[in-house]
Amino acid sequence: MDEVRAIVLVGLMGAGKTTAGRVVAEWLGWPFLDTDAVLEERHGRTAREIGAESETVDLHAREARHLLDALAGPAGVVVAAAASMVDEPACRRALRRPGVLVALLRTDPKVLATRFAGQAHRPRYGPDAVAFLAAQAARRRRRFAALRPAVTIDTGRLDAGATADLVLAAVGSRETAEPEPASRQDRARIGP
Repeated sequence: MDEVRAIVLVGLMGAGKTTAGRVVAEWLGWPFLDTDAVLEERHGRTAREIGAESETVDLHAREARHLLDALAGPAGVVVAAAASMVDEPACRRALRRPGVLVALLRTDPKVLATRFAGQAHRPRYGPDAVAFLAAQAARRRRRFAALRPAVTIDTGRLDAGATADLVLAAVGSRETAEPEPASRQDRARIGP
């Protein structure tokens, strides 16, 4: 692979993109961008609020724009991307560019539903979150695979630190990403 300019963690809601992405960014000394946080910062509303106030297509367009902006910016960034970005052709093209390392995080829909159930910033899609997430996984499976991820990680039984280790190993420079002692303590606090 070419020199890595950006690391993008992709997957469905609850897969662990944000928690693992923070650890990866800290270890590399790179900025971390979470598309959910960028939505709140730029628009003053959560993904759930934007989705409730406008069409889902508007929410997904904003999420895609934020990912494209991050990838067009300076080299050396870690991004936790919204799952919807895989539906946008421009995002899929951007994620296949040289220097962009994609890490696909996935796990069982029951685990995903449990992880995002109590988080107020994430949109709700009907009364049965497990069924919704299983349908999303099936619908997006080919598109995620078409991104040609450098690594695919089942995060069901992994904490953020173990997931980050696998992402950093895919970068190929794990030795240079070794954290300072304080970072190891922070990693333990971040959790799964």
